Amino acid sequence: MTIRPAGLEDLQAISRLRTQSILDTKQNSYSRRQLQHWAAVNPGQRTRQRIADDCVMVGSQNGRVVATNSLDLDGEEMAGMFVLPALQGKGLGRRMVVAIERLAVQFGMIRLRVEAAAPSVPFYRSCGYQPPPGARLACDPRTGLDALTLWRNFPKRQTRYGARVRRVLDGIGILPDYGRRHRLKLQKECRQLATIGEDIHGREQLLLPEAAMAWYAMRNAAEEEGVKLEIASAFRSVGYQVSIIERKKQLGQSIGEILRVSAAPGYSEHHTGRAIDITTPGSNPLEVSFENTRAFEWLTESAHQFGFRLSYPRNNRHGIAYEPWHWAWKSH
Repeated sequence: MTIRPAGLEDLQAISRLRTQSILDTKQNSYSRRQLQHWAAVNPGQRTRQRIADDCVMVGSQNGRVVATNSLDLDGEEMAGMFVLPALQGKGLGRRMVVAIERLAVQFGMIRLRVEAAAPSVPFYRSCGYQPPPGARLACDPRTGLDALTLWRNFPKRQTRYGARVRRVLDGIGILPDYGRRHRLKLQKECRQLATIGEDIHGREQLLLPEAAMAWYAMRNAAEEEGVKLEIASAFRSVGYQVSIIERKKQLGQSIGEILRVSAAPGYSEHHTGRAIDITTPGSNPLEVSFENTRAFEWLTESAHQFGFRLSYPRNNRHGIAYEPWHWAWKSH
């Protein structure tokens, strides 16, 4: 069985799995009427939003979705875990729990909550989740079923890189829940980099080798159509990102103002060697006016052919200002 991120194309399969898991249950803690009421709840919009946040995982077997689990960033909650009844009790549920915990770590989180329906409380306890002092079963308004609030801290799941980023954020006054609030995952620093030549300021720039090849192909294709793409910035280390923020702080900008236009250290796509800031002759670099250039028009129509996508469109879910110049290469 393969565990992978869910896409919008999985919505119907997730919905069918949810309904079957609820109605085809062997437990008798709830009446048939209660289970039918639970099954009738439509979480489609919540699931769609979590998929957009890269927060839904599915387990697939021979191309069929047989398990799902998701992360609610706002509530610091693991929610919506369902396993095909025929596969329950075989360790699949525990694997789905671990998958969401690892996902939470990528968003910089160190604890998770779960509203466990009464029959599932022993399972979550076996996974390390415990109720806070004085917690009692209470009706979960989303399902109408009795549930118990359980929490688990998992600092041991933090990577060395994640721990380093938390220290860096603390040192420059950024709250540790930055990734969760902004729907941004930790972006690990790339260690294998290839040159893509000099930027418009004469500085050598680097990208992941595969991204560098894609950049060269895209730049050459644009040039054949009379469009000149130039480099404003590419790979940045965590330390370099810190220096950008410190410099802006010295100019009197608040952390809030800075994070509106720059991702926090550890969360910038530039760390991965996949992101590049693009400009063109006659355009001021790193300004929204780039969207009025022929280069931007060409990128909008053609960049996807080379694996590049605009990371921060208008009104993006990350709360980062519109950046028509920032394009990232995606391996898939």
